[in-house]
Amino acid sequence: MQGEVTSEQARELLDALVEGGGMKHIDTPLALRLIPLADEVGRTDLAEDLMLRAEAAAADDVEKGWVTLEQLRRGQAGDVDALLTLATDMEARKDGARLAAASLHHVALIHHANQAWEEAHALVNRSLRLRQESGDEEGRSYGLAVRASCERAMDLMPNSIETQMERLGVLERLEDHEGVMETLADLAHLHATIGEVDLASDHLIRSMDMAKDMGDLSGQLVAAWGLADIAEIAEDWSTAMLHLSDVVHAFMAVGLPAPEQVRERIKALTDLADRA
Repeated sequence: MQGEVTSEQARELLDALVEGGGMKHIDTPLALRLIPLADEVGRTDLAEDLMLRAEAAAADDVEKGWVTLEQLRRGQAGDVDALLTLATDMEARKDGARLAAASLHHVALIHHANQAWEEAHALVNRSLRLRQESGDEEGRSYGLAVRASCERAMDLMPNSIETQMERLGVLERLEDHEGVMETLADLAHLHATIGEVDLASDHLIRSMDMAKDMGDLSGQLVAAWGLADIAEIAEDWSTAMLHLSDVVHAFMAVGLPAPEQVRERIKALTDLADRA
């Protein structure tokens, strides 16, 4: 994709920034942005140095708060209560709203990982309110994904569908084509779960079209699998096999073997068709 940074380019960028004592000229926001880049290229030592630099260079309470949040993400701090206190303090500050939202979102993720759905849902809603007030559309897209997941886990399917539709609108405004493709597939699964197979099929067809346009094999696989599910519900074995066979051909067209589970499912559908 145009604009992506290769691992080699990332290493060169990091070396250029820190060589010759350059670390002392890096401020907290830049240090925090460089840490994931250092992690990505396996420079754990540099990531740790950047974390120390971010902490030392923090100019105010908001920057110190961003450092605390990054430490939590990296497992260097684990006091969730302290992070909630930070979020509460920052909520009242005009320049702290984004930090408060990010902090609440991260704590929501911790609760989500522990399957504490109601707590995660409440926290991510607080985060989403702040992100909407600050105009953070990208942040909203992440928060809405978490909220939809909580609602699905709580068996609130209509709510989850509504949240995913809201997320779809955000992603379309951001022109995040991959996100739109994935959200359409998620929406399809939700609609199929409550028996709305026509809507599910419409979403999957659109997701499939986008995946083909982008050359995204994973997206094509997800959409084809869902369309095969819908066809199988209707006992339309041939249509189910056709969707999966299209994916096999897509993989073959780029010289890759199709996933084994696709071939196994085609075989199982062939057996079902033979017995019908």
